[in-house]
Amino acid sequence: MSAYDAYLTAQALAADGRTDSDAVTHADIDSAADLAGTQRPASQDDRHAVRIALDAIGGK
Repeated sequence: MSAYDAYLTAQALAADGRTDSDAVTHADIDSAADLAGTQRPASQDDRHAVRIALDAIGGK
């Protein structure tokens, strides 16, 4: 997963009102990736990248 894919996935989560990176589940991230048209995270590092991007978008 590229950094841009992580960002697009995080945007999809934020658009759905899910801005707390600690509360999003793997299923939430996978669903958001599908909505964003990006690859689903393949590893824990990919999921962490999505959470970091979500924190940046959510203002944490």
